[in-house]
Amino acid sequence: MATIDKEPEAGLASLIRKESCPEAYGWRVVGPTNLSDPLQHVENIRGFKIRDDDVILAAYPKCGTHWVWEITHMLLRQTTDYEKRCKEQVMLESNGGIARCEKEESPRIINSHFVFAHLPQEIIAKKSKIIHVWRNPKDTLVSFYYHYKSVIVDSRFTFSDVLETLMADKFTTHTQFEYLQQMSKFEEDHPDHPIIHLCYEEMKKEPIKVIQELARFLKVPADDEFCRKVADACSFENMKVINQSGQKMFPAEFSVSRGPGHKNPVIYRKGVVGDWKNHFTVSENERYDDVINRAREKGLKFKFIYQ
Repeated sequence: MATIDKEPEAGLASLIRKESCPEAYGWRVVGPTNLSDPLQHVENIRGFKIRDDDVILAAYPKCGTHWVWEITHMLLRQTTDYEKRCKEQVMLESNGGIARCEKEESPRIINSHFVFAHLPQEIIAKKSKIIHVWRNPKDTLVSFYYHYKSVIVDSRFTFSDVLETLMADKFTTHTQFEYLQQMSKFEEDHPDHPIIHLCYEEMKKEPIKVIQELARFLKVPADDEFCRKVADACSFENMKVINQSGQKMFPAEFSVSRGPGHKNPVIYRKGVVGDWKNHFTVSENERYDDVINRAREKGLKFKFIYQ
């Protein structure tokens, strides 16, 4: 495993886990950093009341949550009009997220990057439909890198700095492999729970087919023409334009995430499969493959698509 033997570059320190990082139910609390009591925040989320028709969108960060949230909105509302708000409005762990979710009209599409141990526990008893989005870990890390470059003021750190931090297991958040393993464990423990796994790369390749599968899972009508229109409306190019135009309403607490000259936080960059090849050196790729292989030895079941 790689080690970091130098002082973290400017800005990178905010991503590095402190020894005092709080934990709850065996997992680090990775929500908003400005909470006065993060452990109580987890308890508030675990106790959140679930409605019978709630849909839970669960994903590791930078795996396409905004994209799938918009598609799900269109399917449930039977429209190709964009939701005026962004998914952060009904993101449980965001500041104010619980209160906004409580006021949301049904059916709610509640989203979170939290592990199941930190999610509302009524999800299990009510067998809430869960949409899980996953993506290959190399492109996920590249997207993660650019996201934090856009929101951290002093961001002189490089992609290699972020990669080394990850391989040294120093991130404040849990790794993508840990997230996927706990997802598999939840499914093993609750084999009759309704869960659909959507692969980012498969959605890029055959969006209409995946949208049709999601519609069947949600049990909503969606003929070929409607699915085609949804796929077109939610194409990366169109979603990027909508985000950059400022049409989406972001919660006030996300104002700090807006890059210079942008009305909204920078969410969409390239959206392609295989951009990792432009960032990993040959050596870094080999070492990261070792990390992935070790995760497989620990039971990682997801098969990644890299190009």
